[in-house]
Amino acid sequence: MKQVFLVFCEGESEETYIRFLRKNYKLPIIPCITGLSISVDKIKRQIKAEQIGDNDTITSFLMYDLDVEGIAEKIAACKGSINIASNPAIELWYLLHIKEQTAAISTDSCIALLKKSDPAWAFYKKGYLSETQKQQLCNNLGAASNRAKRLPEGQNPSSSVFRLIEAMEGVNPQEIKGK
Repeated sequence: MKQVFLVFCEGESEETYIRFLRKNYKLPIIPCITGLSISVDKIKRQIKAEQIGDNDTITSFLMYDLDVEGIAEKIAACKGSINIASNPAIELWYLLHIKEQTAAISTDSCIALLKKSDPAWAFYKKGYLSETQKQQLCNNLGAASNRAKRLPEGQNPSSSVFRLIEAMEGVNPQEIKGK
């Protein structure tokens, strides 16, 4: 029996982060890009398609940017999955590794502030994380989680990616045998 994490996400930036986490934590974390078409049926079909063992424990997460109109309602309708949305976008989660962000911010402004806040992020582009950026994400994970927990959930700014991190950190090493 093993713990498997399925992370349904919007696009390449989220998938890149999930693959980074899989490598870093050495856990069975499977990114599933769905674009904006997320639903309970899609989640069930993907779980079946992954051919995950009957005895395995599956936890599904929905990692979406809330800057897209109507996406909050779509992910709220997917009962049984854990919402790890960022508002406005995943780049806010990255920014929280560097500094506090308590004022509302647009996606473009968030990316610009991220690039300006630290030299490691000066040349950030969606769908790619440099080794220096990955190292910073590892080193400042606790600070980012603490900052995110203080933000009002679902509002701008907010990110609940820390829930995925806490779930992964709570896995017993015995649960990942045979991954």
